[in-house]
Amino acid sequence: MAHSVITMHSLIAKAALLLAMTLPFMEIGTHAEVRIDEEPNYYPDQDIYRAFSMSNGFWLHTQNFKRNQTSGRKCTYFHIKGINEDGMNYTSYYTFMNGSNGNMPYFGKFYKTDAVARKEREKNNALNVEETRETWHPRDFRVTYSDYSSCLILRVFKFHHGYACMVLVKEELVTTTMPLNCS
Repeated sequence: MAHSVITMHSLIAKAALLLAMTLPFMEIGTHAEVRIDEEPNYYPDQDIYRAFSMSNGFWLHTQNFKRNQTSGRKCTYFHIKGINEDGMNYTSYYTFMNGSNGNMPYFGKFYKTDAVARKEREKNNALNVEETRETWHPRDFRVTYSDYSSCLILRVFKFHHGYACMVLVKEELVTTTMPLNCS
């Protein structure tokens, strides 16, 4: 498999393009279109249990929203302690800008979001996390897409009217490039 080298300039350009494409939609409250995570043709790519079962660890690769409360954190890593079809226990680990480390344990339950189309989901596609000591932290996530081998894209509810997303890549990937299937 060929790997491409990514420069900081191209990474910044890609991030700017992602933000340019999503920012216009952040202020719009409702839309008539069907989002990819609500489109029945994509339901097979949105099994949250299967997506998180591909690895016991994930790096936060990127997000399309400003991390106000966590802006002083970098290298965010999610370690799954236990997972089953009903939910999972995991801990996020991160490094502060001063070099010290922190972590936050979570427990979340999987569930199915309401169908927008006539077709009901067969598998859970969303995660609701119990409140932590950081009460402002996002607690509801929906799988928008997963390739079930290297990455998953999560919609973050309650941020930017539901248009916030984050990309997680599995632990084994040691590269700064986004997996091709999630680009």
